[in-house]
Amino acid sequence: MENTDSHQGAAEPSEPASCTAVEVTPASPQRGEAGAALLGQERQALHESLADGALVDAFFQATTAGLGVIDPDLRVVRLNQALADLSGIPLEAHLGRTIPELLPEMGDAIVGPLRRVLETGDAFTAEVTGMTRTSERPRSWLVNYAPVRAKDGRILGVGTIVLDITERKQTEDRLQEEGETLELLNRAGKQLAAELDLEKLVQAVTDAATRLSGAQFGAFFYNVTNSDGKSYMLYTISGVDREHFSGFPMPRNTDVFAPTFNGEGVVRLDDVTKDARYGNNAPHHGMPKGHLPVVSYLAVPVVSRSGHVIGGLFFGHSGRGVFTERAEKLVVGLAAQAAIAMDNAHLFRKAQQLIQALERSNKELDRFAYVASHDLKAPLRAIANLSQWIEDDLVDKATPETRQHMDLLRSRVVRLEALIDGILRYSRAGRLRDRPEIVDVQKLLDDVLALLAVPPGASIDIAAGMPTLLAERVPLEQVFMNLIGNALKYADRPDARVEVRGREVGDLWEFSVKDNGPGIDPRYHGKVWEIFQTLNARDNIEGTGIGLAIVQKIVLSKGGRVWVESERGAGATFFFTWPRLETDGGIGMR
Repeated sequence: MENTDSHQGAAEPSEPASCTAVEVTPASPQRGEAGAALLGQERQALHESLADGALVDAFFQATTAGLGVIDPDLRVVRLNQALADLSGIPLEAHLGRTIPELLPEMGDAIVGPLRRVLETGDAFTAEVTGMTRTSERPRSWLVNYAPVRAKDGRILGVGTIVLDITERKQTEDRLQEEGETLELLNRAGKQLAAELDLEKLVQAVTDAATRLSGAQFGAFFYNVTNSDGKSYMLYTISGVDREHFSGFPMPRNTDVFAPTFNGEGVVRLDDVTKDARYGNNAPHHGMPKGHLPVVSYLAVPVVSRSGHVIGGLFFGHSGRGVFTERAEKLVVGLAAQAAIAMDNAHLFRKAQQLIQALERSNKELDRFAYVASHDLKAPLRAIANLSQWIEDDLVDKATPETRQHMDLLRSRVVRLEALIDGILRYSRAGRLRDRPEIVDVQKLLDDVLALLAVPPGASIDIAAGMPTLLAERVPLEQVFMNLIGNALKYADRPDARVEVRGREVGDLWEFSVKDNGPGIDPRYHGKVWEIFQTLNARDNIEGTGIGLAIVQKIVLSKGGRVWVESERGAGATFFFTWPRLETDGGIGMR
C-alpha cells in the first residue's frame, strides 16, 4: 500500500456537503470530563454544519465521486453511496466506525493523511493504492483531503473526495509499457541493421527478446548437431550468468526441443511440465537436476531467407502462464529481423574470408609472376647471347640462310620476353591501386602520344573538350596507350588515321578510339578481348595478344565496360567508359 502526494493547496468549503446525520458515540471514559465536553461540542457543531443545505445534500448523494466526512477521532460521520461502493462496505456500516476498523488493510495509507489535515489545516491531494474487502487486485484512488471548519475557523473534521483511477492508471501503465517496448524494438532494429559481428548480433537479439517476453532468462541455440545428430550448441544467454548452463550437456533433440529446431513453429506453454511432450526422453526425463526452474516456456525458431533453421530462441520463467500472445508476437517479429541480420552477417563474414583469401592469392600470384619472369628471362637472354656467339664464330662459314635462322631465333627470344612482360602486366592490371588525383585527360593524351612511336604519314586527332577527372592516372594512361598503339600497329596502311573522342554520360565519361584500318569481322568482336588472341599472324605483325585483355581488365575494375564496333574493311572503333569521380576503392561514384 502506498500514498503519494500529487498536489497541495488549501480548500475551505464554507458549507460542507452532508447526508443523513447519525448520533456519535459518547467520548471514551479515559478522556477527561472537560475534553469530553469539548469533543461533544465539536461533534455537535459538525452535525449542525453538515445538516445545512438540502440542495448540497442532494448533490452529495448524486455525485459519482466518493464523498465522506471524518471527525477528529477518525470516525466516519457522513458519506455517500459512491464512497460506500468503492470500499465494498454497506453505507450504514460505515457510520460511527473508525477507518482502521473499516479498512484494516489500508488503515496506514489513509490515517496518515487524515491526521496531517487535522494537525496542519492544509488541504492536499494524494494517490492511494491498496486492496479493499471486495477487490481481487490492487486498485488506485485519487483522494482530496480538506479540513471542515466551523464558522469561527476551528477544524471540525476532514472532508474527502475519492475518485477511482484504477483504469486510468492501468491505461497509463500500458502506454508506458508500449512506449518502452517500441523503444526497445527501435534500438534492437537499429542494432540488427548495423551490426555485422555475428557474436554481438546474436547476443543483442537474445537480450532484447528476453526483455520483450518478460522471461527470467533466455538463450539462443545454434542448429548444429554432433556426429549422432543429437546436440545443439549454446551460443548466447541472457538474464542469468552463463555458469548456470555450463555444467549441463548441450540440449538434445527431445520431444520439447524438436519442433523448434525442425522449424515447425512457435511453442508457448503455460506449464511445460504438464505438456505431453515433456519428460519423454532419457536420461533425465525432464530437466536435469540443478537446472533453473522452468514452468512457463516459449521457443521461437530463427529461420533464414532460404528456409534453413539457423537456431532457436528459448525463454523460461518459474511462474505459470507468464508468456502472453503479445509476447509471442513480439519475439516472432524480432526473430524474423534477427534471421535477416544473421544472414547478412554470415554473408559479410564469408565475403571477408573471400577477400582475405583473394589478397593472399594475389600476393602469391605477384610473387609467382616475378619469379617466373626472372627465371624465364634469364635463359632467354642466354639463348640470345649464345646465338650471337655462334654467329660470330661462324662469321666466315655462315650461309645467308644460317644468318636468317639466327635472326629469327633472336626475334623469337624478343617476342617471348615481351610475352612474359605482358603476362606480368596483365596479372597486375586492375589490382594495384593509387590514390585518385585530378587528371586532365587532354594532357594525359599528349603524354601518351609522346611515348608512342607515331609512324610518318599517320595522324592522330584528339577532339576538343576532353574532361578533367578524379581518377587513377596510370591505369587510364595504360588503356589509351594500348588502344591508340593497337590502332597504329594494325592500320596496315601508311596514312593511318586515329580519332579520339569523349562524351559525358551521367556520372561516366564514354571514350572512343577510332581507326581507318582493315576493320574486324563481327564474328571476332568478343574474341579480341581474350588473352593471347590476335587476328594477324605474329610473323606479319609482332604482338602478344595481351593488350586488349589488359584494357578490359582495367576498365572492368573501375566499374566501366568496353566494346568494339566494326565491319570488315571499314575500320574499327573501340569504346570504354570511365567514372567521372573515382573513389579510393577504385569503383566510381554512381
